[in-house]
Amino acid sequence: MESRKVLKRMMLSTLAVVFIGVVFWIAITSDKEETTVESNESAENDNKKDEEPNFSEVAVHDPSIIKEEDTFYIFGTHIEAAKSKDLMNWESFTNGYETPNNSLYGDLSANLSESFEWAGEDDADSQGGFAVWAPEIFWNEDYVNDDGSTGAYMIYYSASSTYIRSAIGYAVSKDIEGPYEYVDTIVYSGFTEQEDYDENSDVNKKWTNTNIPDLVDEGDVSEVNPSWFNEDGSYNNTMYPNAIDANVFYDKDGTLWMSYGSWSGGIFLHELNKETGGVIRPEKDGETEDGRMIDRYFGTKISGGYGKSGEGPYIVYDEESKYYFLYKTYGWLGSDGEYNMRVFRSESPEGPFVDAQGNPAVLPEDTDNAPFGNKLMGHYEFKSTSDDASLGYFSPGHNSVYVDPDTNQQYLVFHTRFPDSGEKFEVRVHPLYMNENDWPMAAPYRYSGESLEEVSEENVVGDYKFINHKKDNTDEVKSSSEITLHDNYEVSGEIEGTWELLNENEVRVTVDDETYSGVFVKQWDPLEEQNVWTFTAASDQGITIWGSRTSALK
Repeated sequence: MESRKVLKRMMLSTLAVVFIGVVFWIAITSDKEETTVESNESAENDNKKDEEPNFSEVAVHDPSIIKEEDTFYIFGTHIEAAKSKDLMNWESFTNGYETPNNSLYGDLSANLSESFEWAGEDDADSQGGFAVWAPEIFWNEDYVNDDGSTGAYMIYYSASSTYIRSAIGYAVSKDIEGPYEYVDTIVYSGFTEQEDYDENSDVNKKWTNTNIPDLVDEGDVSEVNPSWFNEDGSYNNTMYPNAIDANVFYDKDGTLWMSYGSWSGGIFLHELNKETGGVIRPEKDGETEDGRMIDRYFGTKISGGYGKSGEGPYIVYDEESKYYFLYKTYGWLGSDGEYNMRVFRSESPEGPFVDAQGNPAVLPEDTDNAPFGNKLMGHYEFKSTSDDASLGYFSPGHNSVYVDPDTNQQYLVFHTRFPDSGEKFEVRVHPLYMNENDWPMAAPYRYSGESLEEVSEENVVGDYKFINHKKDNTDEVKSSSEITLHDNYEVSGEIEGTWELLNENEVRVTVDDETYSGVFVKQWDPLEEQNVWTFTAASDQGITIWGSRTSALK
């Protein structure tokens, strides 16, 4: 009996050992299988590329942006316009200067005939065609239509025949895609004291052929200002504007304004009648408290002068900082030019506008304008880290700005040319971010759906392609060099200094006692075809620097 018990215990022990061995074998096999699966998944993830965003391009010069319901619209020079759902994929919907079936104006010649009597149709520089430039698109909720209803889309367009003989008119529509009906021509420039004609023109430039006589008769302008003319009776474009490049905006109190002007004597500002869209003039000359010109016809000078005013003024009020930001572009617009975007700010829509150094937007004398205005970007190129490829812009400029009413996120919308591409141009949209000193900075790459997010030091330590936009007005291409942000907060490479991460995504870079404040933002690098960490930062000298990390995201 005892021997049976012993045998039974031996059999049970043997079975237990076998069972434990089987379980152990299963566990090992399972672990190996899981490890293999994880390894395969890891390998797949390593080989998986970031999804490339889609873009559809359009060629719209001097784009003015607006949003209608869920669609963005841009309107530009030569009656070109496009629309998009996402700021990335654009579709044109106009037919340029075709007439009489023009997409926006119907019979173009007839509809805008009053403006064309002064400039813009088969005349001087526009001989054989039209010159309808740089429109501003604007929704005016207070405009009173002919049928008594309120609210209209308004286009303030520029008709131009020479570098100074131009006019700003406006047309309205209840449908953003038109057609737009002409209302009035509100500002003329390039007029002379006596009868005079430009080459290849039958237009008598004497001031009596503008709207000034009617304004004098109606009491809106006191009388003709002798200062409008040089000693020989020609137009004084050193002190007074070229009437193009209108920009319309509400201030924080709901007053409607129009800034305008290009090169010549400066950028000027008028209050507008909200119900009619017409100009409310100062009636007589004067000066602002800081000594800027107020002209009875042209309004208040807010920027430029002496033929060095820049072009494409655009004013945006920022609810968070409580500043009005004035954007404009310096330099010649061609691919061989010096086109570059600048920004000033003021606590009032009427100025004075200043840059980060405190320099005034209105030039104090006939001097170089390069030191005036924070520089957002000019000619630049990012170089590839693996081959000779590069990507960049030549002559980016003449921007508008879209502000998301829900988030206050802002977007810089402009046209640009490209390296080795002649005069080809396209629209680009870059996010704008405010630094700790309340100055806007453009992100290094075009918008592809990103937004600011929290970053860690581990995310951003590493090697970067680096660009310093400097503050010059030249055709020098700012090519990327290499820098490293080290984990000991030092910066080495093309520049040497220190860096620090503040809050969730703010950065400070200090080089030679100059501090650049900005943000880190994740963006799509089209050259390396991957998402990377980038930074944009600006100094109190008004200089912008960019960084683009050379490795993929951490």
